Amino acid sequence: MPADTCFFDGACGMCRRTVRVLRRLDWLGRLEFADLTTTDPASLPVDAAQAMRGMPMRTRDGRALVGFPAVRRALLQTPLGFIPALLMYVPGVSHAGARVYDRVAAGRARDVCAAAKPPGRLSA
Repeated sequence: MPADTCFFDGACGMCRRTVRVLRRLDWLGRLEFADLTTTDPASLPVDAAQAMRGMPMRTRDGRALVGFPAVRRALLQTPLGFIPALLMYVPGVSHAGARVYDRVAAGRARDVCAAAKPPGRLSA
């Protein structure tokens, strides 16, 4: 069975930690991970600027998800993340979760990922 592919900012410590957690939860091998800073931008499921605003994902059926929906889908693919992921579909939780995700993702470039990216890498 093909896997969903999560693209992440390899220059971001918070993003790398998120990937480590998802890898540990992914006992069934339903997720693949690719560093979007070293991936050809043409192979991303969304444009490079949008990819830097939130984790993009290409689902096994070819859909593109970005940010909160991508993280929710990634958790849904894992045995231990399944129940929390289902709760993330509840309308109020879904709305609040998306807002929190967007705020954290916007702040990560300033606070967590302050190191300058080398030339040739995607930038926010």
